[in-house]
Amino acid sequence: MRTGLSAMTSRGATGYGPALAVVHALTFLAGLWLVLSPFQLDQRFSGSGFNGYWNDVLVGFVVLVSGGAQLVAPATARVWRPVLPLAGAWLLVAPIVLGYNSGTPAPATTTSDVSVGAVVLVLWAVDVFLLARALREGRAGGRGR
Repeated sequence: MRTGLSAMTSRGATGYGPALAVVHALTFLAGLWLVLSPFQLDQRFSGSGFNGYWNDVLVGFVVLVSGGAQLVAPATARVWRPVLPLAGAWLLVAPIVLGYNSGTPAPATTTSDVSVGAVVLVLWAVDVFLLARALREGRAGGRGR
């Protein structure tokens, strides 16, 4: 007998499958934007040293893989779930920590990172909420059988 998230996602026992898929797809798209944003926003001059260019490519890749893995295999990709709040929080503080606006101002890069960081945190919170609700209803629904 299988219980928990793996059983629910494999048999589609809840109505939250489509909602979770949308959340994971949006997370994937946020990561894709981060990976592509250095080329769209011309981030060569955003900060010194490890600048916004490489930060967005690396953090974007992590968010992209996390969203994609959870979209394709939600039951086995749960290891990626704790990474998202860290990535989102990092994106909120990265412009200050990495000094995006020291020297040549980089308002587009700063706005992009802060916006995507907030979006990633909101998507993560919605994901956790939907999963908790699905688990609670799945367990409650299984007792009467």
